[in-house]
Amino acid sequence: MGVVVEFGKGVSFGPNATVVEPVDDAPTINLHASFVFAKGELGDPGAFPSMEFSKRLLEAAEERAGEDLGARLAQLSRSQRSRPRPTEEWEQLRWTWSLTRAGKPDLAEKRFQKFLKLSAYDPPPEDLPDWLFQFAADVSGPHFDTLFEAVFEQLRIAKDKPDFPRFVEHYGAKMSVPNGRRYFDLCGAYFKAFPEFSQVHHLVTAGLEIGDDHAAASMNYDETRMFYGNTFEVLGEHVSILTMLNNLIEDRLFDQLRNLTLAEYLKTDKAGRCRAFAENPAFAAITAEFDNQVRNASHHGGMTFDRDTGLVEYRSGKGGQGDLNSMSYARYLARCVTLFMQALVLLRLEVAVAEFFKTQYPL
Repeated sequence: MGVVVEFGKGVSFGPNATVVEPVDDAPTINLHASFVFAKGELGDPGAFPSMEFSKRLLEAAEERAGEDLGARLAQLSRSQRSRPRPTEEWEQLRWTWSLTRAGKPDLAEKRFQKFLKLSAYDPPPEDLPDWLFQFAADVSGPHFDTLFEAVFEQLRIAKDKPDFPRFVEHYGAKMSVPNGRRYFDLCGAYFKAFPEFSQVHHLVTAGLEIGDDHAAASMNYDETRMFYGNTFEVLGEHVSILTMLNNLIEDRLFDQLRNLTLAEYLKTDKAGRCRAFAENPAFAAITAEFDNQVRNASHHGGMTFDRDTGLVEYRSGKGGQGDLNSMSYARYLARCVTLFMQALVLLRLEVAVAEFFKTQYPL
């Protein structure tokens, strides 16, 4: 459904939209691409969640900046780079990345240069890894950028440890290529379902909480039902880099945990792998959303969605025999987005390792 407003031409209607006479007592259907609604406001013609959440976004930005930004909004708006929408930019990045993975660097470079001519990057990215790093930073927003900065500080500590060069060699030889493939597939899944995730995307990346008292206007659960579980698997695989860095920070060999070797650690269940760095606040923060119960329900058909109530339900416990849990679809979307943003923090970390220490990029 589409409605187009053009200056000097008026209003025109796109596919699946026609003009009808107004009916004052007709039901109101609330739709918003970038915001969710308070449950009590669904169907209310006077509900404008964009105004409420815009205020919350400004308050979150002011808290980070430590100043009143209200008077500077116009100036800040003018100074912002004009960029393609995330889905549009991802499509161009996807092609460049795909051609690179396929061993066609010349075609990838042509696609890259074509994008640069049309984009408003200032300064423009130097190459595909730089573009991927900047894109991930912009998509994940200010809240997760703060988390990345904390993780990067841990990398600064690890790099001065005697065994760090051996870690870099291991990462480039064993981890970078398979990790890159998983990141590529994961990004593709996220942006394919972005019409759903966009309802909470900006709120999550600003660090705002979406709870069970919120409802999504669009509830295409079929597009998102496997996303949490699939992203959990990727993150569970990739957190091993945090474990290796943590080993170095705690003055051990990169492949030696307190009580396990790295080889033994990689045979453990993904659900428990975060415990290896739980005492490192910076690392723990980017796995704060990591729920094995939701993963299991997602992967084993144990999660159901009730469109009438807007609730996602699943059972906890082994084999889904435990207590019944529920959350609003809006909260489920927010948890999916949070999990994905944590993965993007790891992606940026891996690109940084490859860039600064001259090893294979995760492409």
